[in-house]
Amino acid sequence: MDYQEAMTQLTRLRSLMAAGGDDSVFSDEDKAVIEAIHLEETGKKVRDCGCRDRYTDAVIVLYGSLKKRKQMAKDQRYQLRPGIIIWVGTEAYSCHNITDDIAAAYLKKNPEARSKFEKLPPESKSKAMKALMQDAENSEE
Repeated sequence: MDYQEAMTQLTRLRSLMAAGGDDSVFSDEDKAVIEAIHLEETGKKVRDCGCRDRYTDAVIVLYGSLKKRKQMAKDQRYQLRPGIIIWVGTEAYSCHNITDDIAAAYLKKNPEARSKFEKLPPESKSKAMKALMQDAENSEE
């Protein structure tokens, strides 16, 4: 699912919540959509607690996260490792809410923090790292 498709679905699901506010407003098909987006975005299933608002909570979290990032996690050029939290000023970021712009700015100020990222664009490697990789390639020849 791409970003536009996910946001369209989540917007529709949020409008359903305005009428009721708990999971009773969602059809089985709606719940399947929520589960699919949640799994794709977080790598986890919607929490299985049996409460009346677990899907509602998932919609709220996903909608806010995607709207802030303006992209699906799989389309991000920078991805923090799961469980890693970085601080930029007073804001905390994890793999669920960091944007590419914030990650790039953070790494510009903290190049030693590259190991906190699971995914980096190729051009983000430092000159020293590029030189080491080139030396390794040359020694293999």
